[in-house]
Amino acid sequence: MGPATTPRVARTLGVAALAVAFLAGCTSHTESGDARLPQAASWSSVAGGPSNSGRAHGSVSQTPELLWSRTLGAPAIGVASSDGIGSSFQATISERGCNLFSLSADDGRKRWCTRLPTDGPRITATVDGRGSLFVPMFGGVGAVASEGENRWFLPTRGTPTTVTLLNNRHLLVISHQGAAKVVNAHTGLDASPELRLAGRIGTDDRGYGLPWCGIGERGCPVPGPAAVDTSSATAYVTVWTPDADEPELVAVRYNADDSAAVDGALDVLWRAPLADGRLGVPAVLSNDRSEVYVHSRDGDLAAYSAVDGSRLWSVPVGYRPDLPPALLPDGTLVTGGRTTTMWKGTDDDHDDDAGPSPVVAVRGEDGSGRELWRRDDLQQLTNPAATEDGRVLVAVRTDGVDDVPGIAVHVLDGGSGETLHRIEVPAAGGPVSGLSIDSDGRIMLTTGLGAVYVFD
Repeated sequence: MGPATTPRVARTLGVAALAVAFLAGCTSHTESGDARLPQAASWSSVAGGPSNSGRAHGSVSQTPELLWSRTLGAPAIGVASSDGIGSSFQATISERGCNLFSLSADDGRKRWCTRLPTDGPRITATVDGRGSLFVPMFGGVGAVASEGENRWFLPTRGTPTTVTLLNNRHLLVISHQGAAKVVNAHTGLDASPELRLAGRIGTDDRGYGLPWCGIGERGCPVPGPAAVDTSSATAYVTVWTPDADEPELVAVRYNADDSAAVDGALDVLWRAPLADGRLGVPAVLSNDRSEVYVHSRDGDLAAYSAVDGSRLWSVPVGYRPDLPPALLPDGTLVTGGRTTTMWKGTDDDHDDDAGPSPVVAVRGEDGSGRELWRRDDLQQLTNPAATEDGRVLVAVRTDGVDDVPGIAVHVLDGGSGETLHRIEVPAAGGPVSGLSIDSDGRIMLTTGLGAVYVFD
């Protein structure tokens, strides 16, 4: 999905009004202590969690079937997140009405919805352990309580692409223009000075470069969320500084003494050149936090050392994914899909397609990478979702009915790529916004047209 079509002038006015509403509401200058929880142990952000592993915190049924479905009345954008205590959250794009929904995971009942000035290639709310949300918006990030009340709004230089809880007090925010800072998760007040990862951008336009973020071109300095090691408060993110010849993989650490009253600071640990370019997909952190995985412009999946950014290995996958790989417990990486291979309507002949989007599994061993298995018969439409017991779920295009392409979800064996179970998604077509798994094993698929399907 591309950026929202709402006029930016209207969104700018909406941000200003929303900021006033937030600040007049629940902002507090008191410290929260241990009142808040860290990021939810569920599918708590765009790529599953802080490390962007695309992996659930549990397993799914051997033969999942449809539990419920519903429409949201507007095109959906981004992956659904969940709080691990019974609610899921989905963002949409609309000219009026709600565009952030809280749904009961059991039956799809709308718990609440609200209208926010969202914009960006993928909008997913980050969720803490009590169901409070941190939502990327046009020109800032907003905190929303578990019952839907606005808590605070933080203006940023650009739209946040990274919104990650480092712990129960600190929220890391990095915008698509490269402005990084840490804020108090309870109050929204600064807990670090701003660090400009891409240098100074020569404009005050908060939307500058945003249309390029979905495809990761150089016009968008920071297109995808950082992979974050919360144990060391270290983030790994791809950055393309304007006018630079090539992008970089950048490691940033938040240094603070929790026992001290003074704020901490973000420090750049190292910068590693990405000579083969980079895509807009998020970086992914390995299970042992020693490697960072990045897709290059030609689609190759490369591993870099988390210690110094040195390149460790690379594997060609044969196409350019638009979405991040999923990381299995044994270290196998399963590549994501291509948005350009989605069905775009009955008159679309796919002339602009760059090729099919197979499902490819790779693994690094003994200092090199290799392809483990490949499914060229599956045309993957969105991000894959892995499970703790070594399976991976993919949403793929099918022949459908009456020559209208449909959608199916395959449950694959992560070791061999074999299909263990197939689910036909009823009456589903068009692009897929995202695929996620909550902590109770419920599978949520959202189509770009705004239909939500949950399987259990």
